[in-house]
Amino acid sequence: MIRRDATSTTDDTPPVWCHHCSMTVPGSEMGLKLNSAWVDDLRWHRDQYRQSRFQWTSSDALLAATEFTRGRQSFTTLSELRELSQARRSAAAYATVCQRAFGEAARHARRGLETTTSWSAVARELDTTVVTCSASSHFSIWSQAHERTNPQVARVQKIVDGLYFSNPLIRAWELKQLWDLYAAAEDILEDTLVDLAVELDGFRRADDIAQAADVRTVAGLGHRIKSQRAQRGAIGDPRRTPHQYS
Repeated sequence: MIRRDATSTTDDTPPVWCHHCSMTVPGSEMGLKLNSAWVDDLRWHRDQYRQSRFQWTSSDALLAATEFTRGRQSFTTLSELRELSQARRSAAAYATVCQRAFGEAARHARRGLETTTSWSAVARELDTTVVTCSASSHFSIWSQAHERTNPQVARVQKIVDGLYFSNPLIRAWELKQLWDLYAAAEDILEDTLVDLAVELDGFRRADDIAQAADVRTVAGLGHRIKSQRAQRGAIGDPRRTPHQYS
């Protein structure tokens, strides 16, 4: 999420804003019956681990974002806007790999249904949507094996393999947590990019800002800024605080 050099990055202490942009973190459907053993095991798993074995905090989301900025958290210049744009693209690509891994696990979980005409039961147990499951499975099907794994996916897969009780539903649940983490990191980078683009307005040519942000036109940049503000708000908006569980 975007903030400007907060004197504290804890969720409880209000930040003090400075003149440059920084990354910080504020503080049963008829006809669809899932394999009951899988459901019971997932529910036990969530209760045992207080939702997930793989857990993350808002600070972890910030740390994940800095993986793509080589540790940098403050940005002030046009050249740094270009770096932010590249970092956001890299984070998006990484998150997509996590999504494909989730999609593969969710597809395997769906095979436990007595009928496979809907994603409703799987989506319900995973606290997500039919569209999310369906799209992620589609992306997984049309990917190569190496496009469905990365070091963090391998780490989560190893965690699930080591569980006493394990099934595709649990695997999908844990991989969803990982995907959410890197999606949150991507959001942080997008927030930062938009904040810096707004900060540079009036000091740099609009065409140069759009180009640095990897947007073809000034109008396109304006639409991007408007979209980000509508979904995430400006600096300090609580919607920018990453949460693992909704």
